[in-house]
Amino acid sequence: MPVDFEAGDAWPEGLIAAGFDPGQPAIVASIGVSMYLTTEAIMAMLRQIASLAPGSVLAMTFLLPLELADPDIRPGLERAVQGARASGTPFVSFFTPAQMLAMARAAGFKDVRHVSAAALGERYFAGRPDGLRPPRNTEELLVATAGRRESTKPPTLRDDR
Repeated sequence: MPVDFEAGDAWPEGLIAAGFDPGQPAIVASIGVSMYLTTEAIMAMLRQIASLAPGSVLAMTFLLPLELADPDIRPGLERAVQGARASGTPFVSFFTPAQMLAMARAAGFKDVRHVSAAALGERYFAGRPDGLRPPRNTEELLVATAGRRESTKPPTLRDDR
């Protein structure tokens, strides 16, 4: 389902109309998207995902500010930023891990974690005979879980005599 996050599209309603069950926990992957969105659009998206059923999980990538990139990979990132701008799809948002975690908490997620590109490289690329590794400290990962809502049922009374 196409979504224009900047226009505030009502994507949750579209998912429900397509058969999505909002009462069940979901896994939402937003990979390679946040750098194209404004902070306002990202916050709106985070709030909508945080309001999904308890236990729903978001996996979302985000770009670090260029000045935090290792000097050996910074030129490649700068070329990517220039290329995106030249193609009409500029990168507009960059976040530190602390900023992204704070945004996710502010949006209503209860459990938020930053997984660095270095940690992903160690986990999934260690021991490769060809030496292939993802770039360090570039596109990082946020993993956030929607919290448990308080029960609206009255407590059960028991007679413990």
